[in-house]
Amino acid sequence: MGSPDAEIIDLDTYLAEHAAVRNAGGGRGYDEGVRIVDCPLCGERRGRGWLQVEGFAAGCWNAGCEAEPRLAGGAVEWVRRLEGLRLRGEAWALLLRRYPRRGRRPPPSSGLESGDWVRLPDGMRTDWGGASVFERRCIAFMDRQWGVSPEGARRWRLGRVLAGRHAHRIVVPVVMGGSPVGFLSRTIRRDLEPRYLNARSGAADDPQAECGRSASGWLFNVDALLPGADVLLVEGAGDAMGYGARGGGWTPIALLGQALTAQKLAILHRTRPRRVVVALDAGPEEDRRAALHAADLRAWGVGEEVLLGRWVGAKDAGAGARLEVLGSGFLNTLQRRMGAR
Repeated sequence: MGSPDAEIIDLDTYLAEHAAVRNAGGGRGYDEGVRIVDCPLCGERRGRGWLQVEGFAAGCWNAGCEAEPRLAGGAVEWVRRLEGLRLRGEAWALLLRRYPRRGRRPPPSSGLESGDWVRLPDGMRTDWGGASVFERRCIAFMDRQWGVSPEGARRWRLGRVLAGRHAHRIVVPVVMGGSPVGFLSRTIRRDLEPRYLNARSGAADDPQAECGRSASGWLFNVDALLPGADVLLVEGAGDAMGYGARGGGWTPIALLGQALTAQKLAILHRTRPRRVVVALDAGPEEDRRAALHAADLRAWGVGEEVLLGRWVGAKDAGAGARLEVLGSGFLNTLQRRMGAR
């Protein structure tokens, strides 16, 4: 999946011949190499398959598909199965022979995209210095859950809402390129589900839409990254805020969930980090997903070194756990056991 031969293969032409490309001509993520297609593995005809023509990652968002959310082996494994070949090497040979690339795509753009816009919730308040009961509850929640003070809330542009879809929640804007492109909200009430709500994405003239960029293209705190930085990939915004509040040595970036999509990989690739540590919440399934993410980061060439981390003393950074960075041998052993490539 991470072969240098990927740079001279025209996957766009292959897709045009073998799968219905749904976002050709400017759909979300298209300029970053992401193609949304009808998945050829599960037969889903609603455009749930995806493939990244530069990094050769591939997968499907259809629950139950063997490629959900990411297919081990990426685009080459996809081609191998479609063509009925025994080995991935045969798939590489087929692609190199029939689909050579004539020239290279320009590098993806950075910063805000033309379709980015956001409408933060009506009535959102950001004055964290008040003394009402509701404000005290929010302040206590932020401190207990994330280790974030009122000063930290101002830094992260956090707000709170009393009415509407995001009522009784703390609103966390997702700032990319210097401006919010979306937001999520976290309930402070134990009886209110779901715990997190993402802003609805859609067209600006859709009254139900709250932002233009889908959550699959959000990364929290990505503007803090400088070329050559050491990056810590965590799950939630609270993890990133909590780790930063406690003075951690890595630059925390939150995936805002467990998914590392092709759009997020493209954004991380543009930042040119030096080292990347993947540290999801503690648990066997989280460990497995972290190893898959590390494989994708390596395949894309994100960072000179990709490692795994684990949280000691609590379940995650937001709860005040200490980060332990594991050696590269641990990740290699885990990926061999999983059959990751």
